[in-house]
Amino acid sequence: MKKYLMLAGIFTVLTGNAQASGWYYEDDGYNRYEARQQYNNQDYYSKQPRYQQLPSSASRRYQERQYTRSQNMNTYQSAETNKIRPYIGLDVMTTTMDFGENDVVKDYEGRDNYFKDNLNAFSIVGGAKFNKNFGIEAFYQKSGEEENKVEDYGFGYDISNIEYTTYGLDFQGYIPLSQEFEILASLGIAQYDFETSEQYYMDTPSGPERVGDGNKDFDSLGVRLGIGGQYNITDHIALRAMARYIHMTDDEYIKSMTELSLGLRYMF
Repeated sequence: MKKYLMLAGIFTVLTGNAQASGWYYEDDGYNRYEARQQYNNQDYYSKQPRYQQLPSSASRRYQERQYTRSQNMNTYQSAETNKIRPYIGLDVMTTTMDFGENDVVKDYEGRDNYFKDNLNAFSIVGGAKFNKNFGIEAFYQKSGEEENKVEDYGFGYDISNIEYTTYGLDFQGYIPLSQEFEILASLGIAQYDFETSEQYYMDTPSGPERVGDGNKDFDSLGVRLGIGGQYNITDHIALRAMARYIHMTDDEYIKSMTELSLGLRYMF
C-alpha cells in the first residue's frame, strides 16, 4: 500500500511540474493521451518586454509642438484657400541698366560710361492675394537722379543725369513652405519712362564755362520676371525680398535691367 501511495505522489509531482512548465495532455480520439507543450518558457519570456519605456517630458513637449504646428499649418492653409486679402506696400530697390547702341547713351568713343548704370529707387504697391497660391500687384516706381561727370578729352567735361519712372502689373505665384515663409515667383509688364539731361563745360583760361545743354527722353515696355521670398511677421505684416530681370521690348537705349528689392506688405 505504501508503495502505491509513493508512486501516486511521484506521479502527482511530475504532472504538476509538466503543467507548470507548459505541458498538457490531449486525447487523440482513441483514448490515447499525448503530451503537448503549450509554450516554451524561455522563448515566451524573452519575447515579452520587461517594461514599456515612456517618452521623456522633453520628447512629449516636442511631439506636442510638432502636432500643434501641423494643426496650425492645416488651419492656415484651409483658411487661405479661398480668402481674398488686399494689401498695400512699399519697396526700396537698386537697379542696374544694360545700355543699348544709341549714341544718346554712349560717350564720344561709344563706351557705356556716359550715364551711370546703377540707380536707387522706391516703389509704392497695391495688390490682392486671391488664395494661398495666386495674387496680383500693381505698382508705381520712381528712381533717384544719378549724376555722372565725363571728361571731354582735354576740352572740358560733360555732366550727365538719368532717371526713370515706371508703372505696371505683376502676377504673383506663392508656394507656402510654412505658416511664416513663402516662396514667390512673378511675371509682369510695365511701362518705363527715362529722362536724361546733359550740361557741357569748356575749359577756358578763367575756368570751366558752360557752353550747352542737352535733354533726351525715351521710353520702353518692359517684361518683368521675378523670384523671391516673403516672411509673414504677423497675420497682417510681411517682409518681402525679390530679384527681377526686366527685358526691354525697345532696346535702342536700354536693353535690359536687373533689380533687387526689399519691402513691407500690410495685409487687410
